[in-house]
Amino acid sequence: MRLSSISRPRGAQQVSFRNTSSVSRILLEFRAAFVKDLRSYIRYPAWVAGDLVSTPLWFFLFAPGVVIFSPTGEGSSAQTTSFLYLGFLFVVLFSTILWGIGQSVRNEQMAGTLEQFLLAPANRMTLIIGRWARVFLTDGIIMGYTTLLISMVQGLPIVLLDPPLFLFSLMLFELGVIGLGLLFAGLTMRIKSYNTISNLVFFGYIILTGALFPIAIVPLPFRYVSMMIPFTYFIDLMRHAAIDTATILPETLEVATAMLLAVVMVLVGSFSFKRIERQARVLGSVAAS
Repeated sequence: MRLSSISRPRGAQQVSFRNTSSVSRILLEFRAAFVKDLRSYIRYPAWVAGDLVSTPLWFFLFAPGVVIFSPTGEGSSAQTTSFLYLGFLFVVLFSTILWGIGQSVRNEQMAGTLEQFLLAPANRMTLIIGRWARVFLTDGIIMGYTTLLISMVQGLPIVLLDPPLFLFSLMLFELGVIGLGLLFAGLTMRIKSYNTISNLVFFGYIILTGALFPIAIVPLPFRYVSMMIPFTYFIDLMRHAAIDTATILPETLEVATAMLLAVVMVLVGSFSFKRIERQARVLGSVAAS
């Protein structure tokens, strides 16, 4: 009796899935995950206010000192500010991986709802990417009003020299974010000291990818490591499109390289997450905190 009662809802669920296209189902799952995380986020106004104030605060505290000691000359101050502000954008966007996508699984784990999260009749990666969308929305708002404030302080608008290339490079950057974020989301089910590894990766990203300074000043032995990190090329292309800096590789080759690396990162991240999740289910370590 019990087995038959369980099988009937499953059969009904399969019928409902057959009546819905896979693309439509994924979009519905993505929207539900996004709305769920957005509602949870705005439920705590102090948390929202803290993000909106504290995130750009380090830039406004750090930028004046850098500008003061930058080389003098016509336009040098504005160029330094633009370079540093792009670095601020790269840091904020990368933080989505560590404290957005990756941390989402850890939050479910600590709240004791990870089992329900994994047993939901939905694609787990879609649910995680829904959280990425909420964090990306928050980051977009922060970067938008920070850009407006900088323009008002400088008295000059911040101009992108090649907007199509910048947006395309940003898309590749975000694909890399999703891929690496899925990997970290899986690792949170295996590595309990998540903050330690996330901090190491975060500072390694700042130092090795040229997020806050030109890649050319990275010491030569470590520069070879930098050349193997996909985000180095995403950042290089975005900066080139914004302020016309020289690219590491010829522009066409660098675009092709960045496209390939973005796709590979998504595939590797998806495969790794599924594999780690499957192993966690077998070992019974899903809910371990």
